[in-house]
Amino acid sequence: MPWLTVVRSGSMEPALRDGSLWLTRSFGRRAVRRGDVVVADSAELGRRIVKRVVGLPGEHLVLVDGRITVDGRVLDEPYASPSVFRGTFRVPPGHYLLLGDDRDASDDARSWRQPYLPGEALVGWLVGRGLPTGT
Repeated sequence: MPWLTVVRSGSMEPALRDGSLWLTRSFGRRAVRRGDVVVADSAELGRRIVKRVVGLPGEHLVLVDGRITVDGRVLDEPYASPSVFRGTFRVPPGHYLLLGDDRDASDDARSWRQPYLPGEALVGWLVGRGLPTGT
C-alpha cells in the first residue's frame, strides 16, 4: 500500500523541495537500484530520511573533484550538484550508501558516524512524474 512522504530538508533540492509531498512505495520484491530516492530509517539520526542511493552492496566509490566513480566508472548524476568533498567508501554486503542531491548542503553518509545503511533500514522509494532517477 503506497503512502505519502513529506520531504523535511533541502538536501534533495532542486528535485525535491523542503515540505513537498511524494508518493512512496514499499520495496516488497523490487530490488533497490542506484539512483532510487528512498525513505530510510536512520538509527543514528533517530528519524526517517529521504536520500538518493548512490552505492550498492560491495561497491567501491571514490568522490573527488565533484564526481563519483563506482568501481572505476564515472557515475552520471545530472540531478546532483557538484561537491568539494573527497572520500573513499567500500559498501559492505547488505548495505547502501545514501547521499543528498544538494551535495554541499546535505547531511548524509559523508558525515555520519555509520555511513552505510543496512537494506532493512530502506523502507520505500519515492515515485512520481518528473522525479529524476539514476542508472
